[in-house]
Amino acid sequence: MKLKKIILVIILIAIILVGIIAGVVSGKKNKTSNTEKIKITASNFASYDFLRAIIGDNDNVELTFLLGPGKDAHSYDPTAQDLITIQNSDLFIYIGGEMEKWADRVLPTLDTSKTKIICVADDIKTIDEQEIDGAEPEEEEDEEEGAFDEHIWTSPDNAITMVNTLEKSMEEIDSSNSSKYKQNAENYIVKIKNVDKQIQEIVDNKKRDRLVFGDKMPMQYFINYYKLQVSAAFSGCSTETEPSSKTIAYLVNKAKEEKTPVILYIELNNGKVANTIANEVGNGCKAMQIQTLHNVSKTDFDNGETWVSLMERNLDVLKAALQ
Repeated sequence: MKLKKIILVIILIAIILVGIIAGVVSGKKNKTSNTEKIKITASNFASYDFLRAIIGDNDNVELTFLLGPGKDAHSYDPTAQDLITIQNSDLFIYIGGEMEKWADRVLPTLDTSKTKIICVADDIKTIDEQEIDGAEPEEEEDEEEGAFDEHIWTSPDNAITMVNTLEKSMEEIDSSNSSKYKQNAENYIVKIKNVDKQIQEIVDNKKRDRLVFGDKMPMQYFINYYKLQVSAAFSGCSTETEPSSKTIAYLVNKAKEEKTPVILYIELNNGKVANTIANEVGNGCKAMQIQTLHNVSKTDFDNGETWVSLMERNLDVLKAALQ
């Protein structure tokens, strides 16, 4: 692990030196000119999606999704090419926290006179990581004092705040298109509010208020926003995939006790544990996938799925789980 960090530092130093030399040779480039696009890089899918909506059909902006589809954000570590992509960006957007711990090493090395850095979590009223009913205990060595739950995008109010933050950031680096960015942001916020209204209607007509996850549960902001209860096999930041027999037994008993009709699992998971729990519960209990936008599958990414479309996909799942 120490060797890996040393190699990363060497790569970072090399990137900085290359940037300095390039700057001396060619001088500072005008990113708003017609010859070179404005480069924006977002670390996570929600920020990428919101930026994609805000930018719209502006061909002068090049947007990059750093993590990429189909990957676990908690185990991601930037490659040398990723670091170059970040440094070559006019704007870099990240979330931070335990999920993006690598940013603590990378960001201090960046030339901030060239790259504007925005942590979208700074504008959100974050919550501390919370203990989840039934979840496997985290190892003490993995816990960090003051760690916040970084899955901020899962509640509609936070999503709207993120859109507004990102729209202002785009205005700052490309003021000539500010009116378009504002209009695009407003249009997307309308869509977020619409899906929020549909989810709230399901919650208002619920027969039960507990969601049970046979998986990790990165939706605490969503749970708090809609005033629901939750039980899960793991916390939202866990990298584990196989819960103990004790945890499975607990969730089976909880589901039986509350007559839970659906056991949830999240995207990029095969649902094996959720299906095991559902089969043990019986009485028609079934496993269903819920989209947490922790990341998206490559298929969904290629199909252009958005925060809104994926939340709309959750409507039938929530209806089945709560009614």
